Amino acid sequence: MKTWQILLAVVCFGSVAAAAETQTCRDASGRIVGTVTTNGSNTTYRDASGRTTATSTVIGNTTTYRDASGRIIGTATQNGSNTTYRDSSGRTVGTATQNGSNTTYRDSSGRTVGTATQNGSGTTYRDSSGRTRGTKR
Repeated sequence: MKTWQILLAVVCFGSVAAAAETQTCRDASGRIVGTVTTNGSNTTYRDASGRTTATSTVIGNTTTYRDASGRIIGTATQNGSNTTYRDSSGRTVGTATQNGSNTTYRDSSGRTVGTATQNGSGTTYRDSSGRTRGTKR
């Protein structure tokens, strides 16, 4: 899996909404790739078949991600407009910087791997070349 795919998964499936709601994630062709259901600080991620693939819990400024078996697979720690993503061993795998409705994602070497743009109808994710890779509505 490429870095932009990992970060897209984290962002699409890792976003936490303020109230209980379900959002649908689609690939660039418009096919449903999964759903995100948030209830308070807990989120469940499901694949296109409805199987739970991961969960996350927010405590303070840190989100902890777990696989379907409950094992920690990573964390995201927010500090103002910056978020640092770490794997289960605590190694930094990427960062995100938000500027208004735009977020830029970088790999652990600081290279831009993608962007997310929010608008009234949802979020569009693009890779470093500007190609649309997915949406969340």
